[in-house]
Amino acid sequence: MGGPARGSKPGGRGVKRPKRAPILTLDGLERWFETATPEPPCEGVSMMNGFLTGLACGPIFLQPNDWMVEVIGEHEARAYIGNKVQGVIDTIVDHYNLIARQLANPGRYAPVLMRTDDEEVLPQQWADGFFGAVRLHLDAWRPLFTEEQTAGPAMAILFHCSNPDMAADYAAAFGEPLAMDLTNSWRAIPDAVEAIYRQCAPMRAGPATSANDA
Repeated sequence: MGGPARGSKPGGRGVKRPKRAPILTLDGLERWFETATPEPPCEGVSMMNGFLTGLACGPIFLQPNDWMVEVIGEHEARAYIGNKVQGVIDTIVDHYNLIARQLANPGRYAPVLMRTDDEEVLPQQWADGFFGAVRLHLDAWRPLFTEEQTAGPAMAILFHCSNPDMAADYAAAFGEPLAMDLTNSWRAIPDAVEAIYRQCAPMRAGPATSANDA
């Protein structure tokens, strides 16, 4: 019998490896959230940004495999190299790493908040996403609501939550929230996030820990 065809051995020129799907823009990712069937748990980029921010600044470091299903749901099981879902996953992990880099440089963090056509800022979905990250490890977050350095910042974020289920969980975990004027209070979000990040950094694997590529 003849030998193997030239270039057919593993790793040779005859082997075609699947190409990774391209990274999406945030607009492209928003369109995916809007059209994906079944509907993913995150309602859009703003909620995703809040969720990833809660992960990146909080007291526990988690790998993407630990939380990706919270963002895209059962679509995670449909990912393989080269398909659209893998591109979505890679984009989300890249965005998490961007947030981690921002937090490592004070003054650089900027939340992705929804706006109306009249430029009114709507922080509710972002805050709902952030609390989604808190809910993953409530026991680890509870002490932050009693510490002077983080209690105020955490409350300033979670007072914006709009999801009734999240409000109920909040009350069960931390007590009934006080009434608060939310006019322009979204402006405090970046400073609040950075305050939580500074306090939680020693609890994590290391400051500005980046997720491994999925």
